[in-house]
Amino acid sequence: MSSTSKNTTVYASPVMRKLSESLAELQPSLRKVADYILRHPLKAATLTIEEMAQATATSPAAVNRLAKALDLGGYSGMKAELVSTLQQMVSPVDKLRNELAQRPGGEFGLHEQIHSASSNLATTRDINQAETFEAFIASLTQARKVYVLGFGNSVYLAGLAASTLVPFCADACAISMEGGNENAAYRLAAITDQDVLLAISLPRYSQDTLQLSRFAHERGATVLAITDSPASPLTPIARHVLFAAADHPVLTSSSIAVLALIEGLVAGVMARNKEAVKLATELTESVMSYLHVPGGKITRK
Repeated sequence: MSSTSKNTTVYASPVMRKLSESLAELQPSLRKVADYILRHPLKAATLTIEEMAQATATSPAAVNRLAKALDLGGYSGMKAELVSTLQQMVSPVDKLRNELAQRPGGEFGLHEQIHSASSNLATTRDINQAETFEAFIASLTQARKVYVLGFGNSVYLAGLAASTLVPFCADACAISMEGGNENAAYRLAAITDQDVLLAISLPRYSQDTLQLSRFAHERGATVLAITDSPASPLTPIARHVLFAAADHPVLTSSSIAVLALIEGLVAGVMARNKEAVKLATELTESVMSYLHVPGGKITRK
C-alpha cells in the first residue's frame, strides 16, 4: 500500500469517520470504547471482544452496543471494518512496548527511542491529509495575528512554534508562556475573526487549552489544532486539525511528531512568503557578529 492510499484509509476511512462523528453523542461506556479505538486504531483491529472490553474497562455488551450504534451489526462487523482498513499497517510502538515488558530490568535505550520516534513520524505521515496541511498554511499566512497556545507538556512546543513563525507571519505570539492561564486569557482577549489560534495539546490534555480554544472559536477566530487523535477533546473545537502520533512505550506522550509538524508548518509558511529569502538573510546577518566563525575573528558591532 502506498503512503498516498494510506492517507485515505486511517482516520478518513468510513468506520473511523463514524466513530469521530458520533463520539460526542455516545453513552459514557460506549464513548470509552470509541475513544480507545480512535487512539489505538492499529491495536484495536487485533483484539477480541473480551480483550477490547478489558482494555476499555467496560464490558463485551458495551463493545457490541457500540458496533450496533454504528450500524455495523455487531462486534464482528466492526472488527472486519477495522481489519479491512488497517490490515496492511502495523504498530512498531506496540511491538516495542511488548518487548520491554519481557525485560526484567526494564531497560530502555537509544535504539528503542529511535524506533519509537520513527514509528510516530511514519504514522503522522499516514494519518494526515495534504489538504489539511495546506489549509493550515493558508490560515497562518492570511491571519492578521497568530496566537499560539499550549499548556502542560505542550507549553514549550507552543513557544517554539511562535518564535519560529514570527519572522514570516504578519504577527505571531505565544500566549501561554509567562504568567500562567490567567495572563494567557488576557493576551487572548483581543482575538477577532481575522485572527488564528494555533492550539497544541497532547495527553494529558490541559483544560485551560480547551477553554481558551472555545473562547477563540466563539469570537469567530480560526482555531487550528495539533493534537494526537480524533478522540482528543480539542478536535471538535478546531476548524482544521493535524494529528501528531504521540504514543510512547514509557512516557505519557511523545513530542517528536509535533516538532515535525511545527517545522513543516514554518517551512510551508516561509515558502509562501515572497520576502522569505530576504528575511532569512537579514536574520542571519543580524546575528553573525555574535557567532564564532572557525578561522575568523569574533567581533561585536
